[in-house]
Amino acid sequence: MHDITYLNDIITLLVASIVVVVIFRQIGLSPALGYLIAGAIIGPFGMQYVESTQSTKSIAELGIVFMLFAIGLELTFARLSTIRKYVFGFGTLQIVITASVITYICCYFFKIPIEGAIIISCALAMSSTAIVMQVIAENGEQSTRVGRLSFSILLMQDLAVIPILVLLPLLSKSDLNVFNALGGALFNAIIALLIIFAIGSLLLKPFFRIIAHTQNEVLFLSFTLLIVLGSALLCHKLGLSFALGAFIAGLMVAETEYRYRVEEEILSLKSLLMGLFFMTIGMSFDTNLLLEAFMQIIEISMGLIALKAFIIIILCRIFRFPLAPAIHTGLLLSQGGEFSFVVLLVAVQEKLIDDELSQILMTAITFSMALTPLLANIGRKIKGQIYIKEILRDNKLKREIGDISKHIIIIGFSKVSRIIAYILRKRKINYLILENNHRVVRIERNNGFNIYYGDPMNIEILNYIGTSKADSVIIGLDDEIACIKVTRFIHQNFPAVAVITKSETFNNAERFKKVGASYVVSKNLETGLQLSQAALACAGLKNEEINSIITSFRDINNEALKDLILFDENEEFEKTKNTKNQQPSDPNKEAFSED
Repeated sequence: MHDITYLNDIITLLVASIVVVVIFRQIGLSPALGYLIAGAIIGPFGMQYVESTQSTKSIAELGIVFMLFAIGLELTFARLSTIRKYVFGFGTLQIVITASVITYICCYFFKIPIEGAIIISCALAMSSTAIVMQVIAENGEQSTRVGRLSFSILLMQDLAVIPILVLLPLLSKSDLNVFNALGGALFNAIIALLIIFAIGSLLLKPFFRIIAHTQNEVLFLSFTLLIVLGSALLCHKLGLSFALGAFIAGLMVAETEYRYRVEEEILSLKSLLMGLFFMTIGMSFDTNLLLEAFMQIIEISMGLIALKAFIIIILCRIFRFPLAPAIHTGLLLSQGGEFSFVVLLVAVQEKLIDDELSQILMTAITFSMALTPLLANIGRKIKGQIYIKEILRDNKLKREIGDISKHIIIIGFSKVSRIIAYILRKRKINYLILENNHRVVRIERNNGFNIYYGDPMNIEILNYIGTSKADSVIIGLDDEIACIKVTRFIHQNFPAVAVITKSETFNNAERFKKVGASYVVSKNLETGLQLSQAALACAGLKNEEINSIITSFRDINNEALKDLILFDENEEFEKTKNTKNQQPSDPNKEAFSED
């Protein structure tokens, strides 16, 4: 019978990936770290459930292919042009300066050959796109100065992987001239770009249209896979990295009208393969070697964090960023990244560095990645303290606001907050908005809103805006986790003030109640009431009767909510089982608990 032992390895990897995602989501860490740890546990140097076979390595290579394709898919030439200054200016300088400094350190202090030093420096210059973007999203910082700059730098780092992977095979040749190698790599890459773009511009859109008209999902996915793998194979045949071909394929598809559908088709596949890729890296960790080099790993990690943070902060100041966001950005991007593993693995294959050094560096990178949430929080606190000193200097904020009382405070200037502020302004009710984004504050002040810059998690700022004397505080932030944090903080420090906030789902209201919200507006409930009101009007009921019904239903459901949320999951399950035809369950409850 045909040998299918590889199937046992794949099943073990899949089981481990499921367990990792569940556990690391619960503890709030990036699954990428979990995959590395899981690989180390089940691999040949751990419990030996899986041997590092060729099949698992092939899966890992597919993970790299789809990751590069996804990066290309996210880019359009229009999008690049809007942030080109920070992508190609700031991002390029960060990579070049960081790599140059690390190359110098490797050559002159550790006596590493120039080829190996270049590869190590290129690997360590990268930061973790997956972890940094997760931290930014969790804190609702996508539209802030730190969020936009971080995205631009990470984007340039992702783009830089392509020439690095092209350069790697050339560095392994003897009698290397670095500049000639770079020139040759660039020439080959341009040839590959021209060939693939020529084929893509002639055939891609017409074929996509034909396949889309068939309305066959399997056919569409098959054609997408053909584009990705075909481009990767073509680049490989031209003597270039297969990852370069996948990236170019992503760029081509990004310029078509089918970009979002393709992205949806490959998203789950990319995430799965990338998880398996991280696990195969973890499987290569030799536990005994890492324990022996533990202090060396810590020193490399701390040195890397300090060096990269310092370089990014200096560049931020050169690009005229204020000191506060410069420090925050520097600490946020000071870790190593997932592409570092790709570069180091290929370097080992090309015999540019030895396996022992590669493992020590990859472990140091993993440790620095694990510290990212902590470093981001430190950067955020430092930024807050610097801004507080600027804002409170000479009592500027207090002079602007004055001795205010009997007012309404709105935290965060979201779309919901805009509506609230507009209504309050029209009714001439005293209000002020506290927003943590300088750009939004500047724009909306010009639009006539009474808005001030400040951190809602800072007690001094809240005292200056008269929180203790306010009629109520409305939490209008878009991010629900941030809403919970701010609600808890305000209730703990100002328990007498009514805190009003919003919940995405009906059953999530209790979570807000527990942290101190006085009143919670459920998005699903209010949407249902609005639709019911429209339906009753179409049915011919009078406005007075409709208002009475809606008000009565809202009152009843507020009481019902108080009862419903007292049940734990088992009691609620029993009640639902006994009365399933009377009270439908809310599927959003489970979805929220997974977040």
